[in-house]
Amino acid sequence: MISPIQPLDKVTLLVVDDTQDIRDLLEAALSRRGFHVLTADGAAQMDAILHNRRIDLIILDSMMPGEDGLSICKRLTQAKGPPIIMLSARGQDVDRLEGLELGAQDYVAKPFNADELAARIRIVLGRQAVFGAVSASGTTLHFFGWALDNVSRRLTSPSGHELILSEAEFALMSVFLRYPDRALQREQLVAKMSELHESTTEQAIDTLISRLRRKLKNAYPDGDECEELIRTVYGKGYMFRPESGIIK
Repeated sequence: MISPIQPLDKVTLLVVDDTQDIRDLLEAALSRRGFHVLTADGAAQMDAILHNRRIDLIILDSMMPGEDGLSICKRLTQAKGPPIIMLSARGQDVDRLEGLELGAQDYVAKPFNADELAARIRIVLGRQAVFGAVSASGTTLHFFGWALDNVSRRLTSPSGHELILSEAEFALMSVFLRYPDRALQREQLVAKMSELHESTTEQAIDTLISRLRRKLKNAYPDGDECEELIRTVYGKGYMFRPESGIIK
């Protein structure tokens, strides 16, 4: 079973921002909300802290002198470092998408609300606790009674029905499992899927989702009712059923 998320007084955050006032503000605000907060003014200080301390999550400014936040995000993601929430004074979608495509778990534009940021931190940490764990074999992920084998692409329903996902379907399901509580736009789905399947286009997403929904429904015998896993968020995109139902 997945262990519950650790108490907030055991969670250590690292704020990386070149502006002293922002570091001080975030340290004070997040400390008051129960987190243990360390700060760094750039990549060098961040690397020194990561070398010596366990960090649960990094709050990373996207625009800094020297190595900027997007470069840091890409480097840490490739090294399987702590989850990252990007901060930026720029709120345009293109900047947000770039950060997410490089591996950030979330993106918050300045100025931000401290309560909202704290909530987003808890969501990311909860998601890591849920989706960072797999079965003892190291290949199978369990969710809502389903089981997905990451090697064979075999998906087993709660009723025991087995089906093999296509490469594109597997890539799509993998993205949804990584981001279960976030409405994802078509371009975000395509960008995230490209790690496993490079030929999907935005135009093909709707068809692919319809096909995957049909397979999931058909995995139940005799037309039994099953709760919809992939939900349409009108005007925003698609969202996987929220993570509260994950069992292990």
